[in-house]
Amino acid sequence: MACVAVLTALLPLLPVDWWWVRIGDFPRVQLLFAYVVILLALFPFWHKTAAKTGIFLLTISCSIQLFWIFPYLPFAPHEVEWAESADPQTRLRILTANVYQENQNAEAVLSLIEQERPDIVVLCEVNARWIRDLKPLEKSYGWQLKHPLENTYGIAVYSRLPLEGARIRAMIKQEIPSIDARVKLPSGQIVRLFAVHPNPPRPGEDTTKRDAELVLVGREVCDSPSAIVLGDLNDVGWSRTTNLFQEVSGLLDPRKGRGLYPTYDATSSIWRYPLDYLFHSDDFRIVKLGTLPSIGSDHFPLLVELSHESEAAVTQEGPHLDGGDQEDASDAVDSARQLKETPEGS
Repeated sequence: MACVAVLTALLPLLPVDWWWVRIGDFPRVQLLFAYVVILLALFPFWHKTAAKTGIFLLTISCSIQLFWIFPYLPFAPHEVEWAESADPQTRLRILTANVYQENQNAEAVLSLIEQERPDIVVLCEVNARWIRDLKPLEKSYGWQLKHPLENTYGIAVYSRLPLEGARIRAMIKQEIPSIDARVKLPSGQIVRLFAVHPNPPRPGEDTTKRDAELVLVGREVCDSPSAIVLGDLNDVGWSRTTNLFQEVSGLLDPRKGRGLYPTYDATSSIWRYPLDYLFHSDDFRIVKLGTLPSIGSDHFPLLVELSHESEAAVTQEGPHLDGGDQEDASDAVDSARQLKETPEGS
């Protein structure tokens, strides 16, 4: 059992995009708890050779998992500082949610939006029915960009603030769109907003496309003075892929040092992971961050309120991209392009 435990800890360290390896990135918290339970069961037999070996292997496994999730624990350092300005002209309140295409409870979504009154709403998995059911939003949100699809990758943005140059992008695959727009804050500050929903790792489908899409989005926003990337990333913050995205983009993760904030699976009390994220440039500080009540989806909505404070860029610093990471990023994009060029069934 201890050998199996250490294998589940070590396999995700492999720098590959095989789905059965990358899935191991997700349950690090659950596995850590499992290791601790097994450790406690072995301690009464510590004097036996087999138990000593098991305790040693499980201690290594715990250390590996703790290393990866530590930045998200409440006692870890904050990557993003708390807001210092109270100026409402610089505030940006965003609600993002994967509504789950088969979910019929549009009323819960509308009620939550009315209650929270975000400036911007980003929704994933919207199809034509969802867009019809959410039509009441058009009264309060004068700027919208909607791209409904029936393949669970429809996406939409509703905004009270002006959207400039909003467009649908297909970074890797036409059937998996993203939204690229510029938001004008009441202060006049222009912020680039990128909403994404890459495909997840699953049996028979590796993470090649997901990894490449996040790298390409990171490259797009890395030179933007103010930028936000958000949505259902189908990845956890402590994975190799998301770490690489942060290094390429230079964006910050307000979750770090504050908690895991798991958003999926809303239907399970054990198998929950933080899949819905918001990353931002270093000229923002955080006002509020939290998950919201269930809307009938398999994801909980995420609410983030930011304060644009230019001086924050002096005291906050995003991750840096070194030569090795640059090579990994290029390899991820090249792999996706080769996959795209390979004919179906070949």
